[in-house]
Amino acid sequence: MASASTTTSAGLSLSHLLDRPAWNLPQWHGPHADELNGVVDKLGDLDFSLALLQRYRNALRPIHRLAPDILLLIFQGIAEEEDGPLHPSYGSAPWVYLAHVCHRWREIALTCAALWTRLSTKYPDAALACLERSADASLSLIVSASATTEAASQVINAALPHAARIRHIYLPSIFMEEADLREPLETILRSPAPALEALHVYKVGMDGDCFALPTMFDRHTPRLTTLRLAYAYPEPGSLTYTSLKRLFIKGKKRKPISMEVSQLLDILEACPELEELRTCKATFTSSAAADSRPPLRLDNLRVLDISRCSASVVADLFSRLAVPDCATRFSVSLERAADFTFRFGLPDNLEETGHLPEITRLHIEYTSANDVVVIHGTTRTSPFQILAAIPQDSDIGEMPTVAGHLLLSIVRTLDLSLLEEFTISETYYHRAHLGFTRRRWIEVFERMPLLKELHIRIDSINDAGFSRAILAALATPGEVTGRLLCPNLEVLTMTNDKTWSTLQCYLLAQQRAEHGHPIKRLSMRLPCYENFEDIEDTDIPALRKIIEVVDLDPPLVMRVPFPEVSW
Repeated sequence: MASASTTTSAGLSLSHLLDRPAWNLPQWHGPHADELNGVVDKLGDLDFSLALLQRYRNALRPIHRLAPDILLLIFQGIAEEEDGPLHPSYGSAPWVYLAHVCHRWREIALTCAALWTRLSTKYPDAALACLERSADASLSLIVSASATTEAASQVINAALPHAARIRHIYLPSIFMEEADLREPLETILRSPAPALEALHVYKVGMDGDCFALPTMFDRHTPRLTTLRLAYAYPEPGSLTYTSLKRLFIKGKKRKPISMEVSQLLDILEACPELEELRTCKATFTSSAAADSRPPLRLDNLRVLDISRCSASVVADLFSRLAVPDCATRFSVSLERAADFTFRFGLPDNLEETGHLPEITRLHIEYTSANDVVVIHGTTRTSPFQILAAIPQDSDIGEMPTVAGHLLLSIVRTLDLSLLEEFTISETYYHRAHLGFTRRRWIEVFERMPLLKELHIRIDSINDAGFSRAILAALATPGEVTGRLLCPNLEVLTMTNDKTWSTLQCYLLAQQRAEHGHPIKRLSMRLPCYENFEDIEDTDIPALRKIIEVVDLDPPLVMRVPFPEVSW
């Protein structure tokens, strides 16, 4: 028996087991029999030892050499990527598979409070686990429109003692009209929220009109910095706005939000720290109460984005704000004044208000088939963009018939004294424009004394364009001074504009060179320069005698990027 025990022990040693050809294990080749000499216990010990060795090997891998703090940051990034606030799985902890990888990952995932901060009324069990493991970490709560009343009540009642830790709250836009949602929320919406930093009312299909926020959290939200509202709008007494930095208001397409300008100014006056204001599908109406108010100062404003509103009201609102040079975007309905000038969202006395000063880059982009013009560019510090569309029921007419008059309204309104780059383009139209005469272009270029680059872009099925009148204006001496316009102009690029000839361009370059204002680069793309075998067969060599660089590859004219936000 002693000999058998020794043999068994030797056969089950680690060194022997690593040499598989020499295996001579009990019952390996024989019939099944009762356990001999604790073989099963020994194998269990070996399983445990191998598991420990596997854990040791995992610990030697590069990913496991990272400090716990670094690994935690990676886990948080994965959790945020896979669990966005409006994702159906938000609050269900879908990232928990990380805890199944190894003992170390499981220990970090289960003990790190920062990973257990997302509560959803849709997943009550996961929410209760988060409350248990989150320690004193800040919480985010989303009230799901699809959650049952029982589940919502369970989560909200459990979260109520932790209200001082809630930093983000997401409410569906139907929380006021659905009793099943409103009743569980009443208690928490009446309680102060001293740590609340962001309140989101997210879009859910609803039949009712957009609504004003009621008084919430006992008006005690001293740390609220972000207010994002869909189908809702704030009231001066709804919340505490003293720390608010971002305000987003979005209405419904067929039932937009309607507010008086004075009401909006009251809200903005309560937001001295506001940095970003965006409204969409919200109409503002002028009011006598706003006429007597001094301009409202918002010294920290960085983004002003107002869309789908009338041009005159936006201009009125803009003139009532005293803000620094900030990123500005308006989307408005074009309006015509009695003197056949146009309102496109900017006040007539723009220079007096101090808005959009020192514009250095300007792009006027017509999309005449859709009756739209987009004006975008940059000042020395910030981008701006204005989209003006002719309303369908308007008596203004079609864009091709008013484009010339509209151009004058634009350049007369903007401060172009420091403009260096100007682009005029047409992206989609079927009719020739009216009103782009040489005399009109002379008035345009008189307002651009420092212009260096001029780009003309046409995408047309006919032979219309701007270039003939533009080149004629640039070759016309002033009636009083006898000097040519835009003396700093050096770069001229044209694409698909068929209204000019290279002879006209040659004569322009020759005339400007004689006056000491040579054009240094001409870049063009025209059908007449397609499919030639030898460049000497074209008039390009003649152009290069008077213009330093002549090529057939005009650069792309990119839109000025504007800071976007996901609604």
